[in-house]
Amino acid sequence: MNRILAFLITILLFGMGKLSAQNYLNYYEKINEAEIATLDKNFKNSDSLYQIAFGLVDKPFKDDYLLASINSEKLNDHQRTYEYLKKGILVGLTEKRIKKELSEFKKSDKWKSLRKEYDSLREKYLKSLNLTLRKELIEMVDKDQASRHPIFGSWKKSKKVDSYNYKRLLEIIKENNGKWPDRFIIGDGNENGKYSFGEITIMLHHFSKDEVLNLKPYLIDAILTGGLSPYNVVYPLDYTNKKTIGQIGKFVDSCYYLGAYLSSNGNKAVICDCKKAEKERKKIGLEPLDDYFRKRNSTYDCYEQK
Repeated sequence: MNRILAFLITILLFGMGKLSAQNYLNYYEKINEAEIATLDKNFKNSDSLYQIAFGLVDKPFKDDYLLASINSEKLNDHQRTYEYLKKGILVGLTEKRIKKELSEFKKSDKWKSLRKEYDSLREKYLKSLNLTLRKELIEMVDKDQASRHPIFGSWKKSKKVDSYNYKRLLEIIKENNGKWPDRFIIGDGNENGKYSFGEITIMLHHFSKDEVLNLKPYLIDAILTGGLSPYNVVYPLDYTNKKTIGQIGKFVDSCYYLGAYLSSNGNKAVICDCKKAEKERKKIGLEPLDDYFRKRNSTYDCYEQK
C-alpha cells in the first residue's frame, strides 16, 4: 500500500512539474506578444496580453511587471500601473529602478501611495529569501569580477576563483535538492534590465564549455519552472558555444548558437544555424529571432557554411 501511495505521489509531482513547465513556456510566449504589441504602439492590446500572461503563473518576473507598467503609463492608467508595480516589488522590483523608468506616473497620487507602501512590500519580499545564501553568491560574483580587474586582477587569480565558484555551485545545487539557486530562493537582483546578463549567472561566462554544459540541465529546469529568466542562461550558453568563422581587422568574427549576443564590431550579429537556433530558442521560452533583434533594435545574419 505504501509503495502504491509513493508511486502515485511521484506520478502526481511529475505531472505537476510538466504542467508548471508548460505554463511558463506559455507565459514567455504571451510576454513576447505583449512586448511586440507595445513596439507596434498597440498599448491596449499589449496590456490585455500582459494580464493573460500574469494569470498563467504564480510568480511573474519583476522585469515583465516593469514593462507592463511602462506600457500602462502610456495609456494614462495610473491605477493599473500602480497595481503592476506593487506586484513587481513583491518579486524584487526596486524603487530605484521604477524611478529610472517611469516619469508621468511619478506625478500622480498613486506614486505617493506606492512610495508609502514600498518599505513594507520590500521587506516582505526579502523575508521570503535565503539571504545567507544570497550573500554568499553575491560575494562569489564580486570575487569573479575583482579577479578580472585590469590592474589588481590576473589570469592566475581568475582561474583560482573560477575553479572555486564552479565547485561551490555544484555543492549548492546538491544542498538544494538538485535545483539551481533560483530567484525563488535568492531573489532577482539584476538591475540592468531584462536582456542583460543575469546577476548570478554572469559567473558562468568564465567557466569552461564542459562546465557550462554540465550545469545546463539545472539551468534549463530552472527556466521551465520559472525560477530563472531564459535570458540569464542564453548568454553563457551562446558564449561557450560560439564558433569562430573569420577575422575582420582586430575583431574575431564569430557566429552564435542561440543568437543572444549582439555584434560588438558594428556588423550584424551572426547566427550559426538559424533553423536550429529557432527550435532551440523555443524549447527554453525564447522568442523568434526576428522578434528578439527587433526588441534589441539590432539585426542579424544567418551564417552559410562555404
